[in-house]
Formats: sequence, C-alpha cells, structure tokens
Amino acid sequence: MKILYVSSNGGIHDYRFLKKLTEDHEVLFLFYASGEIIPEIDKLPHLQIICKKPAFRSMPLLSEIWHFKRAVKEFQPDIIHTGYVWQTGILAALAGFHPHLSMPWGSDILVEPDKSFIVKRIVNKVMKTCDHVQCDAEFVKQKIVNDYGLKPDMITVFPWGIDLNMFKMNDRAGARKELNINPGKFVIIFNRHLEPIYGVNYLLEAYKNFSAGKEDVLLLMISDGSQKVSVLKFISDNELEQKVTILGRVPNCELPALLNAADVYCSPSLSDGTSLSLLEAMACGLGLVVTDVPAIMEWVNKDNGLMVRKEDPEGLRTAFEKYYKDRKLVQTHGCKNIEIAHQRADWDKNYIKLKHIYGLLLNQKGVQ
Repeated sequence: MKILYVSSNGGIHDYRFLKKLTEDHEVLFLFYASGEIIPEIDKLPHLQIICKKPAFRSMPLLSEIWHFKRAVKEFQPDIIHTGYVWQTGILAALAGFHPHLSMPWGSDILVEPDKSFIVKRIVNKVMKTCDHVQCDAEFVKQKIVNDYGLKPDMITVFPWGIDLNMFKMNDRAGARKELNINPGKFVIIFNRHLEPIYGVNYLLEAYKNFSAGKEDVLLLMISDGSQKVSVLKFISDNELEQKVTILGRVPNCELPALLNAADVYCSPSLSDGTSLSLLEAMACGLGLVVTDVPAIMEWVNKDNGLMVRKEDPEGLRTAFEKYYKDRKLVQTHGCKNIEIAHQRADWDKNYIKLKHIYGLLLNQKGVQ
C-alpha cells in the first residue's frame, strides 16, 4: 500500500507513526512547515521525504495546494493521512482526494478553532470532506461530534501509544549516577514545550515557592520553545540556578534515562490531548502532577496521580509538597501507572487499530 503522510510538525509523534508505517508500506512523508524535522525521521530507512517551507507560515493551503496536488499525482497514494487538521488536512480536502484520514493533534480541534473564525471554517471543511477521523481521546471525539456534526462511527479513538520496550522502569539510583544527579534529590521532570499552552509560568511560580528553604530538590526541564528566554530570566531573577536544570530537547532514545532519574512528572497544561510524554512517564513508574484537562483525566485519577486545577500555582505547589513528604505515595502511584501503561499505551497494539482503519478506507474506495 502507498501512504502519503502529511504533517506540519515533524516531531517525535510523527516519527512514531512513520517508523511503523515504513515497516508495512511504501510511504512518502510530505512536510509543510517553517521548522525542521527531527533527525530520527531523517534516519528512517525506506522513507521518502519532501520538505517544503510554505510561503505563509503555518498556512500551506494558501501557497502549497498546487505543490500538494503535483505530489499526489506523482506518488499516486492509496490513502492520504494528514496531521494537523487546518494546516495540512485542508490540502487533502481542497484536492478532493479520497480516502483521506484526518488526525487531529489537540489544539487544532480543542483551542484554535474557537479563537479564529477562519480556522473554524477550515476545520469544518476538513471534517465535512474527510473519510474518517482518528483522535487520541474521547473528549476530542465528542468535541468533533458536537462542533462539526460528524457521526460517531466516523471517528476512531485510540491513544497513539509508546514503545514499552524503551520506556520502562529501571534502576533509579543507576540512572541518577549516570546523569550525575544526587541520589537524595527529589526530582520533578517537565518535558513539554516551553509554550504558554503548557502552563510554564504556573509551573515556575509553583516550583519557586515549593523549593524555598529546600536544598534537596531539582526541576529537570527537558524543554525548548518560545518562552525559553523568559524562563531563563525567571530562574536567574529568583536565584534558582542550583535547583533547576534546563537540558533543551533531547533525542527520544535518551528520555528513558532522564525519566528514570526523576520521582515526579509534571504537566500543568491548559489544553491537551492524550500526551505521549505523560504515557512515557507512566511507563517509567513516576508519580504524576497534572491539570484537570479532560483528555488527561481519561488517564489520571486519585489512584495514580495528583490532579490540580488549571492556572493554579498554589495547587501545583501543594501537590509537589504532598509527594515530597510521602515518597511511598510516589511508589504506589508509580506502580499503578506502569500497570495502566501496559494495558492501554502499547503502541505495538494500538498501531493495529490504525491498520484496521486503513483497511476500512480501502474497502470503501473499492466499493466506490
């Protein structure tokens, strides 16, 4: 089968899909974005890649529709699978290609259409013309049904999942020794992008207050993004240099060691789908401090983590303090998280559901 996979992200989530797809199919990765794809994608064998920066940042529909149509004509795909709905899904919609599988990422359904009439119209066009939608949370599915009128049977929900052979609990003391982290530290890890949507400011304020008077705490930020300068300024202004370490983005293969060196994963996001960074932390047996975002609440409750209201630095501080004072609770939640990850977050198993969708789409195409 020939799959045209189209995205404006080029990050680790695309890598997971492309790695699996290239094992089974002939795949062309068409990448429209002003940024760069990660090296992991570049190294995938048997993957054809076309990268093109759109004339209008994040709006390839305005400048790249003819380029897209030419790529479709030359590659002759059996299925087009698009990533971000209004940035790339619209290309397949305007080209009139079928079958088209649209894959929302989160904000492209949950946030951005509610802020822009134009984006709402574009998303509506994609939803009305695509043949199927795959999303990673029931909350996202319900949003699509309510806002765009799709029939529920046109939407398949499954978490994208993680590699459980890579992300698993290992010797914490050994991981800390390898990374030169004091074994007695209480370590919180944050590996979301440094963007407002992930509540970075609330995290920093909470951690500043939590860490006051404590010399045995460390915040690991495996992060980069538009707020990096302001984050560094906050750390300097509040003399947190010895209590916060920013490593920037690291290759996915290095993340398991960093997660295993931590006690608690924190994600104070304001909106989210099923976060793969959350699933990775769960598989490594961490305690969880997360916000009450509906898609995250499908994974976290009082039995396996600590839930905090959005935009609530005091709530975050209190959650940090609770885990800090009760390390057995960290272990209890961590064991439960490993169990949940193995039950629901195995990408090898979840990928089979994607193959099933492809099969349905091809059957529909044959009927037509």
